[in-house]
Amino acid sequence: MLAQIGDFTFKVNDTAYDSFKRSIKYKYSTMQRIGTFDDHQSVGKYEESIELNGIIIAKSQSQLDAFEKIAQDKKAKTLAFANGRCESVIITSLEMDRSSFLKDGAFLKQSFKIGLKVIGGGL
Repeated sequence: MLAQIGDFTFKVNDTAYDSFKRSIKYKYSTMQRIGTFDDHQSVGKYEESIELNGIIIAKSQSQLDAFEKIAQDKKAKTLAFANGRCESVIITSLEMDRSSFLKDGAFLKQSFKIGLKVIGGGL
């Protein structure tokens, strides 16, 4: 297991993600000052987001349908990693791109990008 969100598991030999991108945005309020540099004041803590990207080749046509249903629920889920770390996240975006179609309309390749926002704290 690479990670699990709710009941959906990312596995090495099944629905694996190829890249994991973590971003942290620190919040500042900027006040412009005449004749000198702007002043910056820290406001709040920070925002953390996670992006998972992957490609599924020659697997089930509906493999990501279960994840799409979890995303449509619009509730916070637990993101658990194989190393034991857990975060509470919301799913902010899901992109799926299907290609390499067969004559019957089935596709062989599906790439995905999942956007997550960590709720209250980070890794």
